[in-house]
Amino acid sequence: MLRFFIFGVIYLSTINSQGYYRGDSLVKQGVDAFYNYEFDRSIEILNHARDQYPDHPGVHLIWAASRWVRSQANDSIHQTYRLLENDLSTIEPIYEELVLKNANDPFYKLYYGSAIGLRARVSMGKKEWLKTLYHSYRGFSTIEDVSSEFPEIIDAQLPIGIVEYYAGISNTLLRWTINVMGLDPSMESGLKKITQAANNGKWSWIEAKSILCNLYLWVEDDPVLSLPHARELVYNFPKNYWFNLLYLESLIRTNRIDESYELLGNMDNLLKNLTERQKIWYEPYQSYEKALLFFYQKNYEKTLEFVSETIDNYSGELDIILGNAFLLQGMAYDKVNKRTEARESYNNCIDLDNFSFAMIKAKKYLELPYSEI
Repeated sequence: MLRFFIFGVIYLSTINSQGYYRGDSLVKQGVDAFYNYEFDRSIEILNHARDQYPDHPGVHLIWAASRWVRSQANDSIHQTYRLLENDLSTIEPIYEELVLKNANDPFYKLYYGSAIGLRARVSMGKKEWLKTLYHSYRGFSTIEDVSSEFPEIIDAQLPIGIVEYYAGISNTLLRWTINVMGLDPSMESGLKKITQAANNGKWSWIEAKSILCNLYLWVEDDPVLSLPHARELVYNFPKNYWFNLLYLESLIRTNRIDESYELLGNMDNLLKNLTERQKIWYEPYQSYEKALLFFYQKNYEKTLEFVSETIDNYSGELDIILGNAFLLQGMAYDKVNKRTEARESYNNCIDLDNFSFAMIKAKKYLELPYSEI
């Protein structure tokens, strides 16, 4: 669960702008390219923006985040960590100076807090838990200071909302830690803040909608509420494979089968244009969606074929889809009266301990087979 807690601390594309900083237009071009998976173009634009507008509050952080995500698409995990640590060491002194220089502008402090928090993401990946909590606390304390003093800055609500939400479903120790930070470990409060950012944030709306889709699909189990957010993301960023995947699952689970097949064909084309490392991550995800689509059509043999591909080849950093794959596998086994295999799949899902709705359902189906519900 800590991985989601930290994700809330550091998702730094939740950038903020009031529309009056010199260089906003150029920075936005870099962000749009970033979300359309045009990483080289994004970094080229942001390099230029850093040179031309070094006092822009968001450009340095967005530049570091973009370089990190491009590295994830091409390099080993250790290489990505090293790159990010070096880039953070470059931009943190810049933000310290900018905060002093622009003491009356809260956005500089907000970005500075985000940069500090991003270090927690590296520590989390290395499983350095004390450093993770330390950087998280420093980053969120800074962001919370800004949010408390300037509640009209809607974008600041997103990282706070994510932490509150996941703390609300986490263990006692994590809830205590969040209380110490001065936040409310409440799913309801967190979801409200994330939704506010999705509907009214100037820049954070993109990531807020993506996170809402994640929550509605895999934690809240409410794909109807995911659908409009996913549709808007794909409309604005048609080349973003992850947004397309969120949209596809939303379509399948709201029983829009024809639309699902059409989108799946488009995603096959998108997959061809990804890097080899991205394909290693995403091909198992797509196999899962195919399995889910076959399940909704009651083709359980094909469901088991594709869900096995997902499980056997899964290499994603986060295991939320893997948990759903185990659940789906168990449900399909129950449908073909293979109860022993179904129980094994449900136990594999539960063992991930990732607080998803899949865990809850797996526990339920251990007691009563899915085929009898």
